[in-house]
Amino acid sequence: MRANVYINKNLFKNMKKGVLFLILLVFFTALIPFTLAAPDLDIKKIDRGAVVVSEINNPAVFDFLITNNGQPDTFEIYSLVSVTLSPRGTFDLPKGTKEIEVTAYPSKDVRRQLGNFIFEYEIKGQTSGIFKDKLTIEIVNLKDTIEIGKTNVNIIDNEARFTVKNLQNTHIDDLPVTFSSAFFEETEIVSLKPYSQETVLVKIDKSKLNNLSAGDYIVTATADPENSKIKLETTIKYLESISTAVSKTSSGIIIRKTSYTRTNDGNVPTTGSINIGKDAVSRLFTTYSAEPLSSSRSGFLVRYIWEQQLAPGESFSITSTTNYTLPFILLVLIVLIVVMIRIYSQATLVLEKRVSFVKTKGDEFALRVKIHVKSKKHIDNIQIIDKLPNGVVLYEKYGTMPDKIDKAARRLFWNINSLNAGEERVFSYVIHSKIKIVGTFELSPATALYEKDDKTYEVFSNKTFFVTETRG
Repeated sequence: MRANVYINKNLFKNMKKGVLFLILLVFFTALIPFTLAAPDLDIKKIDRGAVVVSEINNPAVFDFLITNNGQPDTFEIYSLVSVTLSPRGTFDLPKGTKEIEVTAYPSKDVRRQLGNFIFEYEIKGQTSGIFKDKLTIEIVNLKDTIEIGKTNVNIIDNEARFTVKNLQNTHIDDLPVTFSSAFFEETEIVSLKPYSQETVLVKIDKSKLNNLSAGDYIVTATADPENSKIKLETTIKYLESISTAVSKTSSGIIIRKTSYTRTNDGNVPTTGSINIGKDAVSRLFTTYSAEPLSSSRSGFLVRYIWEQQLAPGESFSITSTTNYTLPFILLVLIVLIVVMIRIYSQATLVLEKRVSFVKTKGDEFALRVKIHVKSKKHIDNIQIIDKLPNGVVLYEKYGTMPDKIDKAARRLFWNINSLNAGEERVFSYVIHSKIKIVGTFELSPATALYEKDDKTYEVFSNKTFFVTETRG
């Protein structure tokens, strides 16, 4: 009976081992298809820019035409080497063909390896397994990628136009490039598609053109991605332009100064000239800062010419100074004379007072005073008034005695009923003094009152002076 129990126990153990082995066999058999399976994909790669520039972090670009021959699934694309692929994350592939854009960003270390770079990438489905393939990109230098064409500029241009060419099958986005030359220093942003070209406009600094001559100048285009300082060179041709301009500034009225400046606005050496014309009168009062090269006369006009060789941006000036002081004084005198003549010619009654020295037996100081009264039109009720200076007395035995004497006011009065046009009267009297008069003796103006057309008018004579000699 014990032997039967022992046999049963061994039989049970052997059965357990067999069942366990059978379970493991079934499990590994089921796992093998999933381990070895791969998605049924056909991929056609279209090159949209498979070149990468070593100095800038630009991608290689492809279009993948993916045909999914299996069941729809969700996939992701990646690389196990130092290349980042996009799209990042997952994307769906239905059954059939679908186009997606794939970009490849090689790492900085990879970009140092110039030439073709072949790497493996994988497309992994969530249920359908992993698809493996290889992709080839080319790595080139920036200096072998961009070419900047030559250009011409005129003196009137505000911008220089450069053609920037992309020589490679690559995309360049927002690359700062600094253009430096004798004309400018500007930074422009350059974006280029594969094998394309773009026109870049660089603003010209007009202040730098002043002393530049026509000819060829070097232009340096500098890109500094990742501190690599890539420099490209081209030339700019500054076309010949002959141009001069003259400016004129004036100041002063009586003493008139005028400056003429001739400037070479072109970019080639030229002869600049200044031409000044003066009439026959003003040239007599004019001087110049430099002797003229030549002069010519045409009627009343005299023309003076100065010339000088000017480099681009150079200028020379001539200043003329016309002193109108003497002509101005003459003009004022003429105007005063004309005004006086006009006043005199328009006056109805004219008074003129004169004085002369009278020699006496006692060697006293004595003066004879005459008042001339002349009417240009008929007037009535004329009264002539004169005043005696202080320190003298009237000598009543000579001359025309006044009709009235105001001793308190020291005034003399003569009355005339009427005067016809052109009629003239003269009133005279003598004044004397026992006091010796030395120096200038002044007599006040005489006054006349008269009536015309029921209106009363008043006129004055001139002032008179008498200068006595100084005696010891």
